[in-house]
Amino acid sequence: MPSALESLAAELLFEQKAGEEAPGVEVVEGRLCSVAELRRAVLAGALLSGLVSVIAGVGVGYLLGLRDGRDG
Repeated sequence: MPSALESLAAELLFEQKAGEEAPGVEVVEGRLCSVAELRRAVLAGALLSGLVSVIAGVGVGYLLGLRDGRDG
């Protein structure tokens, strides 16, 4: 028994208009990037997310410190 998502996808695929072309699909052989490029991308993403987390943490800590200073 097909799930609701599968049946919806099947309906959308068969509702193609008469004069409308199907979107083209390009099959790529081989790798899209080298291992070194992948490592650099992962490292850059990790560093950027860490930097954003540090900035957010410092900002929240500063705001909580200000609030605590007013209460105390």
